[in-house]
Amino acid sequence: MEIKHYNEINETHFQSKLDNGLNVVIIQKEGFKSSSCFIAFPYGSLDIKQKIGDQIQEYPSGIAHFLEHKLFENNNGMDIMETFSHLSANVNAFTSHTETVYYFNSSKKNIKKPLNLLLDFVQQLSITDASVEKEKGIIIQELRMYLQMPEQRLVLETFQSLFHNHPIRLDIGGNEASVNSISKELLERCYALNYHPSNALLVCITPNHPELVLSWINENQKIKHFDKSLEISRVIDDENNTVYRKHYEFDMDIQSTKMTYSFKVKNTSSNNRDNLLKEWKYRLFLEMIFSSINPQYEKWMSDNRIHDYFGYEVELNHEYGYIMFYGENEDQDDFVRLIHEGLDANINDFEDYFLRLKRRYFAQLLRQFDDQDDYAITLIRSRFSHVEITDSIHCLKEVNFSDLLSIRDEILDMDTALVKMNKKQ
Repeated sequence: MEIKHYNEINETHFQSKLDNGLNVVIIQKEGFKSSSCFIAFPYGSLDIKQKIGDQIQEYPSGIAHFLEHKLFENNNGMDIMETFSHLSANVNAFTSHTETVYYFNSSKKNIKKPLNLLLDFVQQLSITDASVEKEKGIIIQELRMYLQMPEQRLVLETFQSLFHNHPIRLDIGGNEASVNSISKELLERCYALNYHPSNALLVCITPNHPELVLSWINENQKIKHFDKSLEISRVIDDENNTVYRKHYEFDMDIQSTKMTYSFKVKNTSSNNRDNLLKEWKYRLFLEMIFSSINPQYEKWMSDNRIHDYFGYEVELNHEYGYIMFYGENEDQDDFVRLIHEGLDANINDFEDYFLRLKRRYFAQLLRQFDDQDDYAITLIRSRFSHVEITDSIHCLKEVNFSDLLSIRDEILDMDTALVKMNKKQ
């Protein structure tokens, strides 16, 4: 077992790679009363085109999410969620754009049984044609429900406006046509490719001794047989720096008009640490302008140009990047003007707040390590993005105020998309 200590966060990771390729990270929290265990796969909604050896295979959108649903099924009649409950553990799972994660939390110190159950049900797919057909109706109802949620729909339409080809423009659950095209054979093929132990990361945050937890994991894995893993990679078609549609409007049953005004980041780096550093520069620049640090912000509030439902999101990685402003405003032109008024602000006026802002973000980064779920998910995403869990802290420290002086020009050079959700008449 390899022991790795991170001085910046005063945390120690006990790491091991099993004979079958399963990567394990155990974090001992001696003062904690509960345990959380996560098994994750770098397989999400973006993985609808994959390269296996020299071949490229395509799958219906939403298949990773569909597979997550079916893992909870067991032909032996076991109710997996109820079985976890009997073991004093809560189980759940989620599929994102880039990963699928299964996890449980337990207040009991001895977690051998729920840990075995987590490994057993995730490492065995047991489905029938009839159950797959039944699941289609459930997922389609879920998709229809999401489309009736204003914020969810607004983000989906924004991604569809920003991107020409990138699969982030598709719902994580797919659409009705793609869900209906999914078969038992397709699910089994995707499962065999993407759920091999060598493709997984198991994270346990627990008061138990790491050697004891690792012995439980080894005991569970050594009696199982897995076929040889294949080398797979996500294939993303080339994406234009321009947006797919500049302006889009649609109607929903809402009380106030909502909209997004988004900037499409050009040419993100193939190195995700570089993207992380750039993302912090964007965040710090925008936070100085679009927060109470800026005296103009209070005037925007008093003039009803922005409300509580106002903010921005920034995301950069090796595949795509965007800055998305969202808010409520009946006048779309005024909303766009407001964003540009902010971007035109003289940030030299706010230099005295810069170090205070960095300290606030630094405290937020440290706080996530006190929450087991946040800690585990941050670790999983760091590993799958090929960055260290402390890289975000290092990148934040590296940003100087002078680095922000060129950010405005970078943002203004990006192509933009406006999406407006009107009140249904």
